[in-house]
Amino acid sequence: MTMFACVTCQNNSALGGSDAVGWSIFFLLIVILAMVGLVAFFMVRLAIRAKKCSREEELSLLAEHSLSHQNQSF
Repeated sequence: MTMFACVTCQNNSALGGSDAVGWSIFFLLIVILAMVGLVAFFMVRLAIRAKKCSREEELSLLAEHSLSHQNQSF
């Protein structure tokens, strides 16, 4: 585990407690990756919803425009 650690962690592991240092770095890495993943997931989800709502609004405006155009021709 010390081959992936920074210099500070390598020096601390020489004094003892290397398991705790290694596991704490691993835990923090997992927490950071989970948070980045969640942010990315919700950003994609919001983009998909916005695109869907935009299409529905565009279709309703188009239908409203075509109905008003048909009423004017009569």
